[in-house]
Amino acid sequence: MASLARPTLLPQCASCMRRAVQQVRSKSKAAREAERNIVVKLRRDVPRFGRAGSYIPIAPAMMRNQWFPFRIADYVTPPQLKQLKAEGVTMARDVEFGVRRTFIEEEEGGEEEVMQQRAPYVRPIEIDMLTPERSMQLLTTFVPATIDFTRQPIPHEKVETAQPRHGASDAADVLTAAAMAKKSQVESTGIYGSVSTADVAATIKLALAHNDEAARVLLSESDIRFVEGHTEGDSTRVKQLGSFKVEIQAQGAAAPITRTVRIRAKE
Repeated sequence: MASLARPTLLPQCASCMRRAVQQVRSKSKAAREAERNIVVKLRRDVPRFGRAGSYIPIAPAMMRNQWFPFRIADYVTPPQLKQLKAEGVTMARDVEFGVRRTFIEEEEGGEEEVMQQRAPYVRPIEIDMLTPERSMQLLTTFVPATIDFTRQPIPHEKVETAQPRHGASDAADVLTAAAMAKKSQVESTGIYGSVSTADVAATIKLALAHNDEAARVLLSESDIRFVEGHTEGDSTRVKQLGSFKVEIQAQGAAAPITRTVRIRAKE
């Protein structure tokens, strides 16, 4: 007769069943997080992660947004990763690297030493900020004297030359022609849209991106203003063709630098 006893390996109650399900879920979650991480090679010592040259797993978003732009680590290609695994290279994070520890001797034990972590949390990444003076030096070096933009000009209506009237004086005809020519010239300088300080800031950032140190300069559209050519009461944009002076000043700097913004008609 077959035994009716339940297998001892299965959970015996509802509480045990819930605990077993939670363990399986936690393991599967950890496995999914491990699969999402990528292996990178450190270019410098990073506290709580490892020494320069170490291979560690890290979240792709952290590598893409923080570590790679600031040259903290390099990507590891799939062929390199395959070779590292074949060679048995350790690819794990060292959470105790760079953390200061103190040895406290117990009063009663005498010889026993207890390791205790000293105080607060140590930031894993320290990014050196540029001084305002250094930022202005880099801006002076890498921002060209003239920043070019092209915009579509607004076509003006062709004004037909009035037929000469009998009895009108030659002087009146000359004044009328001059006024009409001046009016047409003013109308022809208008453009569709505008060139704003945000456009200038984006162009400057592209020029700074070619140098590792210059790419760290913090510059926003509020640090730039048009000195001439802007509409009254708004120094953030220009709405006509021509060349105009702008002032660029990093936050905290003593004085700005001046550059020329040239807006030409798009052909």
